[in-house]
Parts: sequence; structure tokens; C-alpha cells
Amino acid sequence: MERLSMTAVLEDFPVLIPVSDDDVAVAVRAVLTHAPERWPAGPLCRSERVPHPCRLARWGRDTLRAAGVTDARVDELVAAGDPDVWPWA
Repeated sequence: MERLSMTAVLEDFPVLIPVSDDDVAVAVRAVLTHAPERWPAGPLCRSERVPHPCRLARWGRDTLRAAGVTDARVDELVAAGDPDVWPWA
């Protein structure tokens, strides 16, 4: 069995192009679930408690950017905290 190198484990997840509606829905969940929380040591991922942005937060934002969503719009989504308040159509 082939062992993964540490570099492969830490690399970002790939963004598939073209971005499908399903990819966008999962990316929204990733961005919301892996949002930053303030801690004395700095912002940490809400889900993983690692420095923010974690791999899934980066993948979610990269996927949404590839779908044409601006960072400002993603920030609005994170601030709202509910994927259903943001229509995708």
C-alpha cells in the first residue's frame, strides 16, 4: 500500500471546473461549517480548531470564486450563518 507524504496530506483540495450546482451547495456548507471563531491565539476554524482558514474553508471559498461569487458575497453568507438565506439562482 502506498503511503501519502505529509505534503499530499496538507495540500488544498482541488476545485473542479466547471463548478456544478452540487459543488456550490457543498462549498456553502463548508464555508459555514468551517467559519472562523475568535480565540486569544487568533482565529480558529469553528469545526476543526486549527488556524483559520482550514483546508475545507479554503476549498469552499475557492469553489465559490470559481463559480463567480465574490469574496464580499461569501463574507455576507458567513455573517448570515444560514445557507438558505442566500438564493443561488
